[in-house]
Amino acid sequence: MNRSTPKERNIGKKVTFYRELRGLSQKDLAAKLQTVNCDMTSEMVWKVEHGRRNLSIFEIDKLTEVLHVDYNALFAQD
Repeated sequence: MNRSTPKERNIGKKVTFYRELRGLSQKDLAAKLQTVNCDMTSEMVWKVEHGRRNLSIFEIDKLTEVLHVDYNALFAQD
């Protein structure tokens, strides 16, 4: 079975895509995440989007919630 890592799946790029699709800045996304008890700053969002920070399962859950996307949208292979 050929498995790919999260970095190979470009999750960060997908976060950027859905954030921009929703018309949110990185600061806006961080603020929305904080309203659902996910303590991410805009700098942390930037690091995620550029593949410099891994996400916890909790953070992925909150991202899908505030971006209104399905988990499959973030984990699908390009």
